[in-house]
Amino acid sequence: MFSHITQRQIYSMISGNLWAIFLISLVMIFALRNVKFGLVSILPNILPILAGFGVWGLLVGEIDSGLAMVFGMTLGIVVDDTVHFMTKYLRAVNELGKSAEDAVRYAFSTVGKAIVVTSIVLSSGFIILAQSSFRMNSGMAQMTAITIVLALLIDFFLLPPLLMKFTKKEQTTISQTKNKELELA
Repeated sequence: MFSHITQRQIYSMISGNLWAIFLISLVMIFALRNVKFGLVSILPNILPILAGFGVWGLLVGEIDSGLAMVFGMTLGIVVDDTVHFMTKYLRAVNELGKSAEDAVRYAFSTVGKAIVVTSIVLSSGFIILAQSSFRMNSGMAQMTAITIVLALLIDFFLLPPLLMKFTKKEQTTISQTKNKELELA
């Protein structure tokens, strides 16, 4: 009976989380005012959670109803870090006229410390909860701590190169358009 309930819960959480990712992507596109960067934001938002489940699968290999909640619970934390980094990056590129590399430096200098501190505080709290003797709470806390740490690593090591790659393509296209306009004039 409990395995049937857990299976239904996991399927419900998967469908609900897919809707959440879709809606978050739409909000990111609207908030960033850029379809390309809104779609790019999906990868650093989903990858830490998928990697967390991968690590959990290698270490434990079993998902219970407590772990089914981790995806939805950590999605908000992961998205928050990505939003802060991307908005500072895009502000540096669009409003301050910085290059892609300088915009990454600007994002790190303005929100990097805050992202690290919140990730350390949150993962530490969940590591303390992981000491619980109640297996469901312990597993959920361990998985959440793993996911938060992976999100920090992905936001710092994967997101900046992605942003720079797509910004350089956009800047090259804008430069080529301006050069053609100058040639025609």
